[in-house]
Amino acid sequence: MTATAIAMERQTPRDAAREALRLYMMRTGQSVGQIADRIGMARSSLLQFQAHGKYGDGQGIGTAERIQDFIRSNPPEAPAKPGERLYETENVRIIDHAIRQVQRGHWVLLYGAPATQKSFVFEWRMAEAWEKALEPAVVYIYAQVNMAPLALLRAIALGLGAYLQNDRDGMVRSILYVLRRRRSPVAVIVDEAQHLAKRLDTLEILRECADRGHIGLLVAGHDNVEDIFQPRADCQLEQWRSRIEQHRYALPGLAEKEAREILAGELGALPERTIHTFCEGSVVKDTRKRNDYISARRLFNAIRDFREKRGGAKAN
Repeated sequence: MTATAIAMERQTPRDAAREALRLYMMRTGQSVGQIADRIGMARSSLLQFQAHGKYGDGQGIGTAERIQDFIRSNPPEAPAKPGERLYETENVRIIDHAIRQVQRGHWVLLYGAPATQKSFVFEWRMAEAWEKALEPAVVYIYAQVNMAPLALLRAIALGLGAYLQNDRDGMVRSILYVLRRRRSPVAVIVDEAQHLAKRLDTLEILRECADRGHIGLLVAGHDNVEDIFQPRADCQLEQWRSRIEQHRYALPGLAEKEAREILAGELGALPERTIHTFCEGSVVKDTRKRNDYISARRLFNAIRDFREKRGGAKAN
């Protein structure tokens, strides 16, 4: 049994409620006073409960139950899923395996051509994680072009539920504080990481947070994201290379069989000629790998256009 599991077993109802309250405040941005008002408690009583000192009714069981009941009845809003359904494709299986590896503490480099479902699956798994627990198991960050270190730290903090600070050092401390208190593994995902190719300072602050927080990291992007971590004469990013070179995964894009399953799920039975037209029209020629694949984005755009012509109904 891990130290974390032992600590969870020893947790009192008051400790569990206090931890749930901390996470709830971070997820919702509400203060202790605002939550006390909504529960119908005196602010001073809830502040006293939240403190580590003695409490009026001994273990504070009644207050703990009221807090947990309130959180269950008023769950924080989760991010919306990016679509109505996630199909089980080889891309999805590879991404899910990579996320599990990261939750075990590994660093992973995942790459693929455009429209190989990277961002869609990341956003879906993040939304699922926020629905399941106050402490989300997936933190998804979209790396903007030339993203500055403080902007990246703020994105990580928002995903983890850490308090925002105005300076880089304060943000790092806030993130590390939350990571030390976590009771479940987390996968921090940085998508479109090729946008950070010219921001080595941003990459280094990301490495520092993951190293000091003792967590895994998933770095994802287009095929050229690999180029960032090529050997350099000055040995820059060598610490990155030593961490991610053992876990690399490439996404193949949709196979025709998978595209046919998606078409059947979205539109029902279709004539073979129509299916062929869908698949052929969604093919992308991947010049980097000299390999053709079906673009998920093109396929779903074609499905949308087909529905609009049919008035939104499935085919018979």
